[in-house]
Amino acid sequence: MHSARHRVQAPPAEPPGPAELGSARSTWAMDRQAAATFPDAPESVATARRFVRITAAMWQLPGDTLADAELCMSELVGNAVTHTSSSRVHCRLWSARGVLFLEVDDEDRCDLPQLEQAEDEDEHGRGILLIDTFATAWGAVPKPGAGGKTVWAALKLPPDRSDL
Repeated sequence: MHSARHRVQAPPAEPPGPAELGSARSTWAMDRQAAATFPDAPESVATARRFVRITAAMWQLPGDTLADAELCMSELVGNAVTHTSSSRVHCRLWSARGVLFLEVDDEDRCDLPQLEQAEDEDEHGRGILLIDTFATAWGAVPKPGAGGKTVWAALKLPPDRSDL
């Protein structure tokens, strides 16, 4: 007679919260990273999207993740170009623990982005709202030393891509 065997699996770990994701860069070992620096110019938004597409192809990210990463990076770079007096923006993609991080450094420490509601007739003001909608978490931290800030967004990778 056969007896049934059941494997007892540990409950899934709690997904990291925004506070843990905000400190991940200084505490988590990176699986992969890519970086590029662009001038503070409107055309840098399209160049940053291209940078994300190339990196996503090398890392074999699925289409949904690519679309979300492209949108978030566009908004991060667009905000840096539009709302700061930086001469350049530095973009980073990196992954760790099943999370894809997108970061943009600028040279303006004064204004940390905030989630705001744009009016229907406003032409601007929806970038952070889009990031808040598509990202698992996002935030901004002043850079130590000379100044500037890093604005970041985190996207949960699908289970089959969490090995990146």
